[in-house]
Amino acid sequence: MGQVRSTGRAGRGLVAVVITVGLLAAACSKKSDGSSAASTAPPTTVAGATTAPSTTGGGVTTTEAAATTTAPAATAVPGGALVMAGSSEVANPWTPAAMQCDAYCYQRAWTFFDPVAETGTDLKVHGVLAESITPNTDYSEWTIKVRSGISFTDGTPVDAAAVIRNLNETGSSLLVSKALVDVARNKDGTFKTKTLDPMSFTIYMGKNGDPTKPLSWPGFDFYLTGQWGLIASPTWLDKVKKDPTAATKPVGSGPFIVQSYAPRDSMVVTKNPKYWQKDKDGVQLPYLDKITFKVIEDSATAEQALQDGNIDIFSTGNAQVISDFRKTPDKFPMIEQDKYVSTGYLLVDLAKKTAPTGDERVRCAIAKAIDRSELASLVYAGIPIPANGVFSPGQEGHLDDNGFNTDLDIDGAKALIASYLKDHPGPINVRLGHTADRVNSQLSDLIKGYLAKIGITVAVDTVPQDQFITLALLGDKSFYMYAWAQHSGLKADGQNFWWNSASGTQDGALSLNFARINDPQVDSDLSIARSDPDPAKRQAAAEDINRTFAKHCYQIPLLWGPTGIPHKPTVMNLQTMTTPDGATILGIDGEHYLTNVWVKK
Repeated sequence: MGQVRSTGRAGRGLVAVVITVGLLAAACSKKSDGSSAASTAPPTTVAGATTAPSTTGGGVTTTEAAATTTAPAATAVPGGALVMAGSSEVANPWTPAAMQCDAYCYQRAWTFFDPVAETGTDLKVHGVLAESITPNTDYSEWTIKVRSGISFTDGTPVDAAAVIRNLNETGSSLLVSKALVDVARNKDGTFKTKTLDPMSFTIYMGKNGDPTKPLSWPGFDFYLTGQWGLIASPTWLDKVKKDPTAATKPVGSGPFIVQSYAPRDSMVVTKNPKYWQKDKDGVQLPYLDKITFKVIEDSATAEQALQDGNIDIFSTGNAQVISDFRKTPDKFPMIEQDKYVSTGYLLVDLAKKTAPTGDERVRCAIAKAIDRSELASLVYAGIPIPANGVFSPGQEGHLDDNGFNTDLDIDGAKALIASYLKDHPGPINVRLGHTADRVNSQLSDLIKGYLAKIGITVAVDTVPQDQFITLALLGDKSFYMYAWAQHSGLKADGQNFWWNSASGTQDGALSLNFARINDPQVDSDLSIARSDPDPAKRQAAAEDINRTFAKHCYQIPLLWGPTGIPHKPTVMNLQTMTTPDGATILGIDGEHYLTNVWVKK
């Protein structure tokens, strides 16, 4: 399924819109209570130990739950090397302003760039390069104090000026800037900031960037945990401006230094001997001497590579691969991430008003006619669960009952189609686009069959991955629906630029609002979800968006499924990396830091 990695945390994956890899099963999920998986789920590995599966929630233990029940990890042994695989190559590497980042892009970028902040498993923002991130009383101004004594690997100091420079350059790039429209800007386009001292500065919020219109933005700090918050050496950025080829040899303050990069093949990073972080026992981080990142686009191929000993670890959303590794927990332990995840759905272009799918009755009929349980069973090894909307379990705005029933309802679908045909006699023809993949073809064939039962003829188009997102961005005239996966994250505000009418509602013009949603109620709720200081009101607004989507069938939800991280049992300390203040960093969509990972001899 064509996939967009949106906001693993608010602001993460801001330019993943041009990365077109992944399947429906790459969306993650939490098994619903009472599912049969409760008695059969395998152990989940965390920090080199295994835990029993959940017996109360039905499904595998979540990372957060497992972390509270594992036995103490073995003492880390510095040294050694790791080989990791991922399914996609980054486009426009590696300046934070230009790179088009998905989960595997972040996996690599974190080894050489440090972020301003990260999200903890407590779902709060914690500083990394930032010692503190402090709002004023109405959240319209945020003061960031940078930690002292840190240098980039080229010797350039990490200070307020370096962070401001990065925020301005990355925040002015075409797509990242779309997420930051409410950060106040000066007349020259730079963000409005005030330097307080060499290590501290204040950044201001302003409605639509207007510095004369202060805006409350309680969740602004989450945006510092994403691509916008990755900080590169200003000296290196200057070098890249003179010699663009230098962009493939990134320089940050991170735990590793890039030694080589061969696009679509491999990247090699080696230990930064002067890294500024140590573990709780005072041992210098990182533990590993070397990491080799490989690009293996097909998860089944990566599965074989792990089994053959050619790689040590990879992340996957492929349901069949996850199912295979669930059967071998001792030989290849696997962490499963099943909260705050992407939703697999049919993305409908609502700007095509004259198309059948421009009518709510047709969209809702399609939603009722799909047998989600059969889809999960026949295509995805029975692993995903039916999705009732684009807010996955754990997310702000998720509802067990949002007004949409995921059960198959052929009679209800036929009634809606009959009503539509009274006003629009004649055949109902739609097009469904998906990327080239065997699983995607199976999905599309099933959907084509489901819709034929209610009188809708579907023409299926297979689209190359490098064209897929472009068609959606521009609202290609040939497409009514797309097989899609998107919208992971924590807060509804992180989805603002995907659903706000200000992000574009017309075909033919670039629109991050892929569905061309143009609903004043949705816009109003998004505004509340961003700016209201009351968390309860923000939650209520997010839930209202969920109900509005369900009522009008703006999106046609299909499934939620987990992301797996299978690995050799010698790979230790996965997903236990902490921020300097001791918070465990949250992993979503297969992401995890490698700073404190070590390899057991």
